[in-house]
Amino acid sequence: MLLLTLFTFPCLSQTIGNWTFNNTLAGTGGTYNSVANADFSGSIPSKVFNGSGEYYGEDGWPAGAVNTGSYLQFSISPNTGYQLDLSSIVLRIRRSNTGSPAGSGPTAWSLRSSLDGFTTDIASNSLVHTYTNYTVPLGSAFLQVYSTVTFRLYGYNVSINSGGLSRLVLDNISIQGIGAVLPVHITGIQAIRSNANGINVKWQMSQVQEGTVFKVQRSTNGIDYTTINTYTEKEFKATYSYNYSDVNVPAVYSKLYYRVQGQTPDGRTFLSPIVRVSKETATQAVINHASIQGELLYTSLQTPETGCYTISVVAMNGAVLKLKRIELEAGVHGVTLPLPSLSRGTYLIRLTGNGIMTGKKIVW
Repeated sequence: MLLLTLFTFPCLSQTIGNWTFNNTLAGTGGTYNSVANADFSGSIPSKVFNGSGEYYGEDGWPAGAVNTGSYLQFSISPNTGYQLDLSSIVLRIRRSNTGSPAGSGPTAWSLRSSLDGFTTDIASNSLVHTYTNYTVPLGSAFLQVYSTVTFRLYGYNVSINSGGLSRLVLDNISIQGIGAVLPVHITGIQAIRSNANGINVKWQMSQVQEGTVFKVQRSTNGIDYTTINTYTEKEFKATYSYNYSDVNVPAVYSKLYYRVQGQTPDGRTFLSPIVRVSKETATQAVINHASIQGELLYTSLQTPETGCYTISVVAMNGAVLKLKRIELEAGVHGVTLPLPSLSRGTYLIRLTGNGIMTGKKIVW
């Protein structure tokens, strides 16, 4: 399987961000992520730890609807090379228990996030003067998170009983989810005959983890493969191009087949597309193979000379749905192209460049 995709299962969720407010605004992150300090915005004038187990913001809360300047903010970030799948947030909060009868401050809360610029509520609810655990499920927008997500908790609809104080009080906030290595992608592979009768194998990767092992493999029949080189990556690479020169090419061959097998540090394996090299020089541009699997287009392309080429996906009405420009040398190449949200149907895969154009229909 070329693309390693991580699926989120609720039973695997764990706490990956937690703020206790026990005399500290700092939170605790997970193995693959960090969290920032949680605190009230500048429009809340008084911010106080009460005893050693809770933290409140006093005054500045609106009597009516949400005031976007009055909130409690907390953030979570994936570490470099990792993604986050966030499943839920648990808020243990209350309004003030001061006043007669007890109960003062915001009577309602809402939670928003930076994913949409804090414009819509993820959830909202009433707020009472005794601690309540509010569990907020997070939808699909919070899966496969690759950058910092900031949450803001708003208090509003203030009601103050006689002698009471307008406070929103926090005992604990926790974020549930999982953190994991980003899915590794092979975005392209090429096999090019060199002037010295060797074969240069080049492949392009994204999200390569330290410790990932690559094995360059060769076959004379396209079925039985032998490992001819092994390389271990020593550091994380967001994107990178690798190259191996096969100088021990069999003396007699009509076609050779190459692929790259990889294994990530956690034991998952993947294979690149297969590229074929003929002894004869390519004289025309050909799309040898094209298929769509999931949200990726896999192609095997033959180019007669080095240059800039464009691979595109075209609907039958002529609309270009997706394209990718890439520098290719003369030879055979495996190139992938992401195709999110593509509906079922018939499409034309088109290869253009250096004055040539060729195409291939596929049904998906």
